[in-house]
Amino acid sequence: MKLEAKASPVHELINFTKGVSSVYVLIYGNVDPDALGSAWALKELLKTRDIAVKIGYTGKVGRLQNQAMINSLKIPVGPVSKEELLSAEKIAIVDAQPEFFKDYELPRFDIVIDHHPRKSDKVTDFSDIRSKCLATASILTEYLLEAKVKVDKRLATALYYGIQVDMKGLRRSATDVDRKALEYLDSRVDHNLLRRLELSQYSLNGLDYFAIALAKRRYAKNRIYTHLGSIPMADICAQIADFFISVQDIHWAIVSGVVNRTLVIVFRSDGRDKNAGELAQVAFGEIGSSGGHKTMGRAEIDAKYFTKIDLTQNEKFEKIIIESLARVDRSFIPLVKILPGDDLSFNKFSSF
Repeated sequence: MKLEAKASPVHELINFTKGVSSVYVLIYGNVDPDALGSAWALKELLKTRDIAVKIGYTGKVGRLQNQAMINSLKIPVGPVSKEELLSAEKIAIVDAQPEFFKDYELPRFDIVIDHHPRKSDKVTDFSDIRSKCLATASILTEYLLEAKVKVDKRLATALYYGIQVDMKGLRRSATDVDRKALEYLDSRVDHNLLRRLELSQYSLNGLDYFAIALAKRRYAKNRIYTHLGSIPMADICAQIADFFISVQDIHWAIVSGVVNRTLVIVFRSDGRDKNAGELAQVAFGEIGSSGGHKTMGRAEIDAKYFTKIDLTQNEKFEKIIIESLARVDRSFIPLVKILPGDDLSFNKFSSF
């Protein structure tokens, strides 16, 4: 008996969306280059099938380079519209999974395309989760290639930049999908614009937080940590963590801050036998939204979990975070040893 070859993911997606009139592409939380490029690529793919597509994000734009990317490449994206989301025939999630949306109520999900480790075995009508790929944009570039969709200079630049940002320091771990995507996109990229995006990282106002981070940094055994206190946006933590991980002999960089009534903890690793997303999940997954991948992780915890601590008690937050990390990874114990004395003691998250 002759077996039929299984259709490639993009052709499965095309078959799944046959006859569909509208799709809403959802980006979880604050946008980043990989999510932006991936969402835009999916829109362009579905447009060739006469499907109306809207793209929305549940968080904010945040970082200057993300705003510069949206503006300079004219990416058709904006804050999520509940009305448009509910009226769409299908809802697609890119660079995330349904389990990420702990602070946002998803009406449903039909399409999931992602490169983060699989969060659950929930069945989705269409799912393409490849945790070995370094970027979701690599997967979407494969889709465009296989479907023979024309990729113009703007879209190529968005996809290339998305892959480049998520691949940082991990080029040796790139899959064939990542390498083929970069090879294809490289000749189509606007390299002058790409360079401007790479340099659009910091604002003058943001330098004040770098000063705080440097003054309050705690370093031991190739691990650096700093707590910024109250900050206007979570991406300040990410900017500073990115800076710290680029410093010689830093293997782990962890930066935390309080945004409104949420504790945000950002993780960066050099990727050598480490997994930042896994550390975030194991240390803080019980009480907050957490995850990521090999070199980047993040946890967000609502203030309601900190019943014994005021959000302005910075030294106590330092102690909580560092001791929580040391409890699940003994390599962080040297950071515990350099903490100032504190009478706060706890064994479980409930004692916060």
